[in-house]
Amino acid sequence: MKTRLESEVWALDNCSGCGLCVAACSKQVLKWDHSEHPVLEQRPKVVGYTKEILDSCSFCQKFCEEACPRLQQHWAPLEAQTILAASARGPMRSGAPNDVIRAILTAGRTTGLLDGIIMLDIEPWELKPVARIVSTVMEIVSAMGPQYLWAPVFDVLNEAVYIQGMKNIAVVSTPCAAQAIRKLKASTNTRLKPYQDAVRLTMSVFCTGIYRPEMVEEILVKRMNVSRDQVKRFQVSPDRGSMQAILWDGTVRNIPRQQAESYTRVGCGTCDDYLGESADIAVGTLGAPEGNSTLITRSRVGDMFVRNAIQMNLLETSHRVDEAALAAAAADKDRRERAQSFKDLQILMLDGLGDPLKRGEAIQQFARLYRTPERPGVKREARSGCTGC
Repeated sequence: MKTRLESEVWALDNCSGCGLCVAACSKQVLKWDHSEHPVLEQRPKVVGYTKEILDSCSFCQKFCEEACPRLQQHWAPLEAQTILAASARGPMRSGAPNDVIRAILTAGRTTGLLDGIIMLDIEPWELKPVARIVSTVMEIVSAMGPQYLWAPVFDVLNEAVYIQGMKNIAVVSTPCAAQAIRKLKASTNTRLKPYQDAVRLTMSVFCTGIYRPEMVEEILVKRMNVSRDQVKRFQVSPDRGSMQAILWDGTVRNIPRQQAESYTRVGCGTCDDYLGESADIAVGTLGAPEGNSTLITRSRVGDMFVRNAIQMNLLETSHRVDEAALAAAAADKDRRERAQSFKDLQILMLDGLGDPLKRGEAIQQFARLYRTPERPGVKREARSGCTGC
């Protein structure tokens, strides 16, 4: 029996790679297999001389489908509450996005608003991306934070919720992870309530796409002759034209976006969220003055965490943000939404092979996407056929 994940997400290379489906699978039959998406593990059953492959999904509530952000037809952006230029204060003043994130998390942990954080991080010596649970201020300060290198961030969710018993968790990752939590919290399935109750805050970095880890070896090490231990952090340039490796000696190596694109996860191709529009807080460099990051809050919870950090003198903010630059980035969303519409049409066409009702929907969607715009003064002739095209 094919699941919707297989037919509507994996088969269409639409997986975000967040890993929430693997965490939510009640039968633990989903696993990562060095591919662009999880795979369904086949479990055999032997009775005498007969060996059959079990259909693990037949009698399952399919929590994986309830959690997958790519099974949502459209994500309406959460309205921005505040848009600020922000920089971290303390022993080291910095406006880098990850330092701003650290300041907010440190304030939240110190005041008891959080008892743990699930985040994308990176091993500093090998530059290997990992999903990490941090629970102390020292661990927050020591973490490098998201570096635009992919790892399934929710691989550690069950450990945080069920083994460590965390009740107030922040998730720090890319916009698709925030979409996954938004999808999860909208579910009415009571079996998912432990996750819904535990995740208190979502934070996203601005994201044009996340890269497979092999980019480090193949471009940075082999082509640019930069050893891994020279790299302090990665960031996307303010104009989004390149991936930047910031070295410990202060120099910057630019990886042109065209080169980096070939290492982007395939599922990022149809993502329509650059500014973290489903997260409580989104942070990035676009629109910010030099030495700051742009910080967008989209919920009461996000506002509360930012005010908490300001009150503890760990965060300095102003309103000097180029909102026109943010608006221009949001305008790109129209093109990405149209790309997603074609993906949706593919799904409808596949469904229409076995369902006459879906066939009618597919015809209507085809007509909407491929219709010729009316031109003033030009009378269009009526045509025969199912779509009039």
